[in-house]
Formats: sequence, structure tokens, C-alpha cells
Amino acid sequence: MEDVWPLYLEHALAEDKEMVQAWNTDLDSILIFAALFSAVLTTFIIESYQDLQPDPTTTLLQSILDELHANHNTSTTSRSRDAQFQATQSAIRVNVYWFSSLILSLATALIAILAKQWVNYLLAGLSPVPSARARHRQYRIDGMHKWRLPNLLSFFPILLHIALLLFFAGLVDFVWDLNTTLAAICAFLVCTACLAYVIANILAYSPSAARGTGA
Repeated sequence: MEDVWPLYLEHALAEDKEMVQAWNTDLDSILIFAALFSAVLTTFIIESYQDLQPDPTTTLLQSILDELHANHNTSTTSRSRDAQFQATQSAIRVNVYWFSSLILSLATALIAILAKQWVNYLLAGLSPVPSARARHRQYRIDGMHKWRLPNLLSFFPILLHIALLLFFAGLVDFVWDLNTTLAAICAFLVCTACLAYVIANILAYSPSAARGTGA
């Protein structure tokens, strides 16, 4: 009976190592993409959030003008600077899109780091005794399926896809106020990319693709 455990562990651990290596590769790709995407998105947010607050130069000039009016005792009433400024609906929408996208991207990176730790824990610190090693391995595999770790890992790309779509929506909205021609081209390219994404997913999960994989 003791000879069975080394044979079992040889095949089981080989499959586990292959699975863990594949998951680590996927998580590394997700972390790299999330980091680069968040950095690019931050540069856009630095530009867009300024539309949510009054321009300091304009505010200073308005203050000087109010002082001049007050000194000359004109009938013009000095208005509050906060009351004068109101962000446009387009600026609000763009910042909602981009801040939401940034939050999703960073949240995905955070959870992916935790998932990477869980994945690396699967094969770490197993007992050197074959029978105990096999039980520890099975205990961790059962826990992995109990907490639905494979489903969680497959959900990470979806979060990044949503973040990317939010960025595209904000980009089209942002460009629309600058130049409608450029915005129309951007919208066309975004729609084309989204259509290709939908078609690729339909083909990937179609019955014919499943049969081909099974074969």
C-alpha cells in the first residue's frame, strides 16, 4: 500500500505544478496589464479632473474685477466664485467613466495579488511523508474548489474588460467636445473593437469550438 502513494503523488503533483504554472502566468499577465493600464488612465484623469473645478486664473481675474467694481461703487453685485462655476455634464460623465475604470483596474490588481498568494500556497510546505503529503495535497485541492478559486481567476479578465470599456466610453465623450470628426472616428473604432470582442467570445464558447477542444 505504501508503494501506491509515491506513484499517486508523481502524477498528481505533476498536474498540480502545470496548473499552478498556468495560473501564475495568467495572473502575471493580468497584473502587468492592470499596472500599465492604470498608469495610462491616471494621465488622462489628471487632465480631466481639472474640468470639475474652476480655473485658478479665471478665478483670480474675477476676484480682481470684483474688487475694481467694489472700489468704483458700481451697481454690479459681486457673485460667489463657487456659485459662478458649474461643471458641465460631459466633464462629470467623463470623470465618472475614468475614475470607475481606475478603481476596477486597481481592485483587480489587488485581488490578483491575493489570488497569486493562494495559488503558490497550494504546493508549498507539503509533508515529506508520502501518505501525509497526499492527504495535505487533497485537502488543499478540495479547499480550492470549495472557495471556487478557478472561477475567481476566470473573473479577473472580465473586470479588466469592463474597465477598458469604461475608458473607451469616457475617451469618446471627452473627445466629442473637442472635435466631432475625431470623436466619430474614435467611436467607430471602439464599436469595431467591441464587436470583435463579442464575436470572439461567441466563437470561443460555441458548441463547435467545444467539440474541437474535446477532440
